Order: sequence, then C-alpha cells, then structure tokens
Amino acid sequence: MTREGVHRRGIDVSGLDAETVAEALAGPGYCVFDDWLPTELWQALLAEVRADAASMAYARIGRGADSRQLETIRGDRTCWIDASHGSAAVKYYLARIDQLRQQLNRRLFLGLDDYECHFAHYPPGAHYERHRDRFRNDDARTLSSVYYLNENWSAADGGELRLHLTDPECERVVDVMPAANRFVLFRSADIEHAVLRTRRDRYSIAGWMRRSGV
Repeated sequence: MTREGVHRRGIDVSGLDAETVAEALAGPGYCVFDDWLPTELWQALLAEVRADAASMAYARIGRGADSRQLETIRGDRTCWIDASHGSAAVKYYLARIDQLRQQLNRRLFLGLDDYECHFAHYPPGAHYERHRDRFRNDDARTLSSVYYLNENWSAADGGELRLHLTDPECERVVDVMPAANRFVLFRSADIEHAVLRTRRDRYSIAGWMRRSGV
C-alpha cells in the first residue's frame, strides 16, 4: 500500500487483506481491485444491465422535492437493485460486498449495516460533473463503490472515474478507467469525483455502504 492507494488483481474477499484496504481508506481514501468476480459472473451482470438499459430512468440530482433531471450535470440512467428479487449473479455480487463490509467494520469500526446500489448506463456523450456522494444533512453514506462491466475498454473510450484527492499540500486527481471486472471503493464524504464524458456505452453498478440511524 502506498499513498497512491491500493490497486490489486485477483482479490478474494473471503481472504482479503482487509488491513491493507483499511489503511488505504484511512490514508489516500480509495482502493481499486481488478478481477473481482469470476468471469462468468461479471459477464452475467453485463448481460443483465444491457437487457435493462432501455427501461432505465434518467438519473436525477438533488433529493426529494428538490430533485431534478439535468443532463448538463449528470447524463446516466439507472435502475435500483432489489436484493430480494435479484438474479443469481446479483446475489453473488451482494454477498461479496457483505463480506467486505463485515471485514471493514471489524477493522475500522465504521458501523456499516446497509448497502444500496443500482445499475448505471452512461450512453455515448454522457458524463457526471464533480460531486460528493453524501446528501446534505444526511451522513449515512460512508463508503462509495463502483463495479465496472465494460469489455475491451480503452483510453480512447473516455468515461474515466476522476477522483479528486486532497492533502495538506495540494490537490491532485486520479483517473480510473472503467474496465470490466474492476471494483473501486472510496470515502463518500471526503472524495469529490466525476465521470468524464464517455464515447461508448458505459455500464456499472454504483453503490454505497451506509450507516443507519445517523
């Protein structure tokens, strides 16, 4: 682990070096895991999100009565995932997340007891301006996650996740390519981020580990 975060391949959450992940979250604030699920499972998730893409709703900014659709700020379309009615691939994904949540609770005492997520589709030309994932006056969202489902992605395709990292001396950015089977985890309250404009269909699962009763 370095000040640049942690970037690993072949993560097995059941045997995850959670100490390393915890140090990365407590330090630079983010982790990137490659090859996070078996190939047949991430491909099943990709097929599922593609099948649902036409019926997805345009994402909105704000909350409650103040929410609105504004594609100049956010152009993705989403479909919330209901764990009780999920496919076998979705349930496997959620089980892996739950293992990770429990391990991080044991090491960081975060009190994480919930996870919410949705499929996301960014059509060509879509992006998401710089923002934080926490709502105003609501600090339940503690860790943000993104799991990517994009085959054969290249730098020319755009759509990177841009993390804005700050330290006492300066601000810097880290761009994460949305390559298939890549999982990113970062602190919701502290790290502003953006999705750069994509040049092809971009699919992912966006989620948040939450604390209830706060």
